[in-house]
Amino acid sequence: MRACSIRLREAAVHGMSLSDPNRQPIIVAVRLGSEPIASLALQSGMMPESVLQGIANLVAIGLERARAQGLAEQIEAARQSEQLRTTLIDAMAHEFKTPLTLIKAATTSLLASPDEPNDSRQEQLAIADEEAEHLRKLIDDAVEMARLDTTHIDVHPQISDVQETIRECVASMESEIDDRLLEIGCDKQPPDIAFDRRLMKLAIKQIIDNALKYSPADKPVAVRVLASNGILTIEITDHGPGVPVEEQTRIFHRFYRSPSVKDQIPGSGLGLTIARSIAQAHKGDLTVTSRPGETTFRITLPTSYAGDKK
Repeated sequence: MRACSIRLREAAVHGMSLSDPNRQPIIVAVRLGSEPIASLALQSGMMPESVLQGIANLVAIGLERARAQGLAEQIEAARQSEQLRTTLIDAMAHEFKTPLTLIKAATTSLLASPDEPNDSRQEQLAIADEEAEHLRKLIDDAVEMARLDTTHIDVHPQISDVQETIRECVASMESEIDDRLLEIGCDKQPPDIAFDRRLMKLAIKQIIDNALKYSPADKPVAVRVLASNGILTIEITDHGPGVPVEEQTRIFHRFYRSPSVKDQIPGSGLGLTIARSIAQAHKGDLTVTSRPGETTFRITLPTSYAGDKK
């Protein structure tokens, strides 16, 4: 076996076919043009050397096609990555303009009028504070999207209580929720399942934040947990204007903002993309059903999920 390995290596390196009929196996160099790229060991009887070389040529063609395909995939991945970076920069630059302009206007006014009445100063400070928070969310979304935009999201699942995770998520959103009504419930005690708590809280937060933005202030946002037939579902329902049928696929695309609301409601167009990416990384999904006055997003997770096998 060792002698055969040495002969294979010599044939691959030097491009020599070793076809001594008194020795088995016969070693044939695999060439791409004039360049040796591999070697092939054949246990042959009376097979002519021309046939053996023909087989080697077919192997060379197959290897080259595989190499070319791999190279093409690498080039396409690099192109898409560069396209994402360009799109991300363009979109973020556009979204940053409004809060930065308002912050600049507020601070300029404060600096230009140091003796301005206190009520007016407080109003300007409130504008600057609100827009700074908007800017922070845009940056957070962009950073998370960049982290998640890989061929593999690094998920660290652990058996967890979904309701507890939702409560932790809601507690972290105190400033966003403020005095809004948020209802949390479930039909029965759902099973503990495996998921990445950090990622799942991020996904739930994105959807709740979305629901709060689009739902009237006097209408509740409902979060409900269901479990049936091996699937755990987290439903988040708002009472906003609804999502038109033709937009129910587009809203999950990066940077998509509905033309009817993008000038009235701030956002990056990344939140739902992030949430769906996280759900799918857990072998689940994020879907939407909507009608005028009610929209429900559903995160579905298989109760059997235990993480990717290494």
